[in-house]
Amino acid sequence: MCGLCGLMGIDHWTETSANSAVFLGNIERSIRHERAHRVRLINKALVPFRMTVRDFQASSYILSSSTGRTELVHDIQALWVAAERLGSKPVDTLNPEYLEQLSTVSP
Repeated sequence: MCGLCGLMGIDHWTETSANSAVFLGNIERSIRHERAHRVRLINKALVPFRMTVRDFQASSYILSSSTGRTELVHDIQALWVAAERLGSKPVDTLNPEYLEQLSTVSP
């Protein structure tokens, strides 16, 4: 897990849910709600790259650039690779400049 995903509570190796209590049925957040929360966090992380992501049938993500280019990705790890393809600069989520830009994104 990369440091950024760890800070956001996203475990992209177990894509279905970062909260194991979801599967026990004794928590209010459903798997779909958990995924929607994950999409909101990812969108905050993508603000400095001027990209957005949305859920696609709870199985993939649609990544969109500010120029309208889109790509279907299957998991969060593939999302960062696709972001580099769609963007004009490398995606380094541990770059100090990126982290500074991320700190200005509203919660």
